Amino acid sequence: MMKKTVLAVACAALCFSAWAQAPQTVGTDYQRVATHFLKGDKDFVNSDVFFKLISSDKETGLDYVEFSLDGEAFMQYHNPFQILEEGTYEISYRGLDNSRNLEIPKTFKVAVDNTPPKAVLETTEPLYYKGLSTYCSAKTKWFVSASDSLTGCGVAAAYIGTDLEALEFHGMGKESEDAYYSLTEEGPAKLYYSALDNVGNLTPIALTSVIVDMTPPTVALENSDRLINKDAVYTVFPSDEVVDEEGRIIVSTSETVAFGAKDELSGVDAIYVKINDNEYTKYVEPIRFNEQEVYNIEVKAIDNVGNVSEPVTYTFYVDKITPESEVEMIDREGNVLEVITANEEEVVAEEEVVADNDVVAELDEDNAKEKKAVEE
Repeated sequence: MMKKTVLAVACAALCFSAWAQAPQTVGTDYQRVATHFLKGDKDFVNSDVFFKLISSDKETGLDYVEFSLDGEAFMQYHNPFQILEEGTYEISYRGLDNSRNLEIPKTFKVAVDNTPPKAVLETTEPLYYKGLSTYCSAKTKWFVSASDSLTGCGVAAAYIGTDLEALEFHGMGKESEDAYYSLTEEGPAKLYYSALDNVGNLTPIALTSVIVDMTPPTVALENSDRLINKDAVYTVFPSDEVVDEEGRIIVSTSETVAFGAKDELSGVDAIYVKINDNEYTKYVEPIRFNEQEVYNIEVKAIDNVGNVSEPVTYTFYVDKITPESEVEMIDREGNVLEVITANEEEVVAEEEVVADNDVVAELDEDNAKEKKAVEE
């Protein structure tokens, strides 16, 4: 009669199946459970897994089971056992029946992994650092980049969120659409993240503090340091308060116009100007007007996380017209004197007298010249 001996290696009943699905949320209360993960023909476990050896013999019955780790001497098996140290192991096992028949050893190879993945928080847009503060824009997408290289069981899930007790599943540790996480409210935020491998090792939850800047800068015309008196009112010139009849800002060829921008969070990175139909160029110094009479200038600013302001258009009129001056005659009180006009006959008579006097003066001058010539 042929004897049969059946011997198998099994994990604890609750963890024998592979890691089927990572949890959708994790928090500070996460507890690792015994997990057996099968990747192709490779078996991976954590140290919460127990190995149970099962053997039977239908004829004379089983005497005992023995096992060996990594080629060491065989020892009798009594109870399920754990492997606490990480690494790859070969478990050899065999049974002996009461007829002293010894089974040919079987070997089970398994990798024990107790190390969580390495997790790094990355962004699709560059961050801006100012002092101890970090800034991002609403366009910034965050994702967890994770790697698990000890035994190769791989990353099962990445987690990210603003609730420490309920980080949300976002991808598998690589950049992808389902891995992205966005911050939608302006102001300070705390972003928590972690990663999980395929045998349930969770990376310690890490924290990044960031300030979300969703507001673009505001641009404005910067006044010069010169005061002018227009219509008995002192005003800084040039400014948007000094305009012509069409509402155009008046400037002169001897003045320059400066633009500025403000941003309360990440700060202003640059200002750009577009003069008439030209392309936008970076604003680096005040503008002087010396060619045309009218300039249309669009101004916009960008902050340090990429928020761009809506363009503001300024129209400037270059004042090249000289002043018109005249004389008024007034009395001591400043009253303009009424002009008294002579009648026509008096004017004619006076003009005749003047003309006669001119003739007499000319004759006297001629006689004087002749007398001087005779004497010489």
